[in-house]
Amino acid sequence: MPRGGFDINIKFHKHKLWLVKRNKKNLVLRTKQKKFIKSRRTREHEYNRSLKIVNDYNPRNNSFVFSAPLVFSFIRNASETSDFFNKLLRFIVDTRNFGRSIYIDISKISDLTIDALMYLLSIINNLNNMYMGKYSFEGNSPVNAEVRKRFNDSGFFRYVKRKGSAPLQQNKDNLQIITGIDSDPLVAKSMSEYVCRIANVDKIACRFLYVMMIELMSNTKKHAYDVYETILDPHWYCFAEYDNDDTIAFTFMDTGEGIPSTVQKNFPEKIDLLGIKGDDKYVISALDGDFRTATKESFRGKGLPKLRSFCSEGKIHNMRIVTNKANVTVEKNSFSSTNIVPALKGTLYYWEIKLSDLKGE
Repeated sequence: MPRGGFDINIKFHKHKLWLVKRNKKNLVLRTKQKKFIKSRRTREHEYNRSLKIVNDYNPRNNSFVFSAPLVFSFIRNASETSDFFNKLLRFIVDTRNFGRSIYIDISKISDLTIDALMYLLSIINNLNNMYMGKYSFEGNSPVNAEVRKRFNDSGFFRYVKRKGSAPLQQNKDNLQIITGIDSDPLVAKSMSEYVCRIANVDKIACRFLYVMMIELMSNTKKHAYDVYETILDPHWYCFAEYDNDDTIAFTFMDTGEGIPSTVQKNFPEKIDLLGIKGDDKYVISALDGDFRTATKESFRGKGLPKLRSFCSEGKIHNMRIVTNKANVTVEKNSFSSTNIVPALKGTLYYWEIKLSDLKGE
């Protein structure tokens, strides 16, 4: 036997054992990798299938299409409109969607109120720092000529880039969408003067509207002290239109926390897991002047009772408040209310002013 042969055999045997162990280890790793890849593909398949349930995917431009309901309005179709926006917000907060393109299809809508456009603007322009810049938005215009005119007159294109060269004509009897963050006395003054001009009355007759606007703009900040971060930065939006008859209609939207989320709740209300109380009851309670402000500061919580008094005095009519799951109509001497599902993240106010009331007719 050659010298050193025994040592060579030992080394060869050790190397063979090492190869066997390495192959077993690699087999385990490959098996784990295959399971992981299969699991990931399954999750992605289920995820993409779930996306198709709530919207359509357009492979041509790699965008997910969200189609608005035919009646695109919180005032006239609260549940379906709220459902549309909740699906859109759920898509946005899912970090797996970062970098995707979102296409808003409003081409088929047959009825439109400006509150829905305000909320759409708030999503496009006021996403908080975590989501801002993570998505690109595109969309189209209504095919219906009357609805398209209303859409163009709203002032929507003051805040988003518009495709097309045809000039837009502004309706001089309307105040296009205005937006802000803080309470703005100049905006409140312009609203008051706008009504005075249409009604041809003295400024004192519209003083209540100035007070009302200041209260609503202030509430946006008051409702932004919430204990958890929201997807939208708190802004307010306002729009006014004259129907060339006797009515000026106002729409005001704020994207802070809704009224039911910010009111002071007692212990039984906090543990109302079944929702028997209902969000509308909290709104009515706040309108009635119950001390409901969650800050527990005595100077807070005065705005809603003041709005209620304007209804009782006949200064404003047909007031609606939609917030969280509450859909409340404020009459002169009573309330009517329902709950909507899903909830609206924010607060919508709608009211009308009769020119004949201002003139004392």
